[in-house]
Amino acid sequence: MNYSTMKLRTLVERVIEGDERAKEEFERRWGIPWEQVGTVPISIDKSQRD
Repeated sequence: MNYSTMKLRTLVERVIEGDERAKEEFERRWGIPWEQVGTVPISIDKSQRD
């Protein structure tokens, strides 16, 4: 199974089910520890455009 190309939803579902490799890939891809998910608010300023 290739975790590096897995869609985010599938990856998160596997983490919730206890898959450690999926957890490691999530943390690598997003740069945050799984334990911090949902603890830090994220806002996107829609007026900013690149």
